[in-house]
Amino acid sequence: MLQIKHTYIVVIIMLMLACSSYAQDDAAKVRETCNTFIRARKALKQGDSLLIKSVTEDSLYKLIMLHHKYAKMLKTRIIEADLNIWATSVEVNDSCGNCQMSGYEYYKIKVCKYDGQWKVMGENDSYATTERIQRAQQKIVNYKQEVKTRPAVDSILRVVNHFFKDAHNYFETETLEPLSTTCNAETIRFIQKLYCYAKERTGLDLLHKEMNAPSFLVGDVIFEADRTLFKFSREDIYIVLRKPKDTYMIHGFNKMNSEVIDDDMMAKEYLDLLRSMKLIRQPRYRDKALH
Repeated sequence: MLQIKHTYIVVIIMLMLACSSYAQDDAAKVRETCNTFIRARKALKQGDSLLIKSVTEDSLYKLIMLHHKYAKMLKTRIIEADLNIWATSVEVNDSCGNCQMSGYEYYKIKVCKYDGQWKVMGENDSYATTERIQRAQQKIVNYKQEVKTRPAVDSILRVVNHFFKDAHNYFETETLEPLSTTCNAETIRFIQKLYCYAKERTGLDLLHKEMNAPSFLVGDVIFEADRTLFKFSREDIYIVLRKPKDTYMIHGFNKMNSEVIDDDMMAKEYLDLLRSMKLIRQPRYRDKALH
């Protein structure tokens, strides 16, 4: 009986030692995986993605490569994380573990075992979800579109800003010629018609006072199939532009071509049309005598 009890105790001790050995072995492998991941991130900065592919779960690898691609596209320098760090403590729980990394900032790496191999699956409790991958992909698409359209946007903004000055000048001096550099013939004729209507409806004294009040404007460029719109931010006010030849020209206002704005429409949309030429301020700031 004593012999059996002794054998049982020995078996228990051997099992405990084996479990302890396995735990220590897993902890060492988790630590090495985390440190390899940091080396892999350094290698990726030099253009080598093989190591990081070998040590990360597939979805995380895809997300990391998308972020890497986006960073390379940017012309401005990105402040990068300090990668001169290493695992300072390790926790293992069954088939997953965590590494607390050195450094001034909190940084923890999540590791799990896949088919017998430990791989990184997340950082700081953040994981490569489908939504995060889609956002990263869309970010690249948006940036490519921005780069593609940036020259056109710059050109449009120059035309619009030039137009605002010329329209302001025309309503003060009736000097028409400068408008020909930014507007088509139909738009110039419409501006003349609106000017005559404004003299009767508002009077030049009140209008000039409003025109010369401080005014700040921000806008967005919207590309459509057959035209481009300059939209006043947070306002339903638009300038219509087209590019018949080499340069953009103004063809209308508030989504309407100048030639279709008849007298009734001009009277109905009067204040918005003045606003689209930046001749008056937003409703909450403009002179209440304007109507």
